Amino acid sequence: MNFSEALKLMKMGSKVSREAWRGTISFICIDNGEVWIRLPDGKNRLKSTFKSNDILADDWWLVT
Repeated sequence: MNFSEALKLMKMGSKVSREAWRGTISFICIDNGEVWIRLPDGKNRLKSTFKSNDILADDWWLVT
């Protein structure tokens, strides 16, 4: 899916990720209006912006 579709899912409370992130980022989600990244080690950190290659990517997927 593309970023627009992934963003819609995040706004509905879902977690999404990118194929290109496998092993480095588990998923991202929106919580209280902020975008959070979950790393494989279980730690959270706030990420407020996306790189252009993330926005233009078509390898987004829904994390279940």
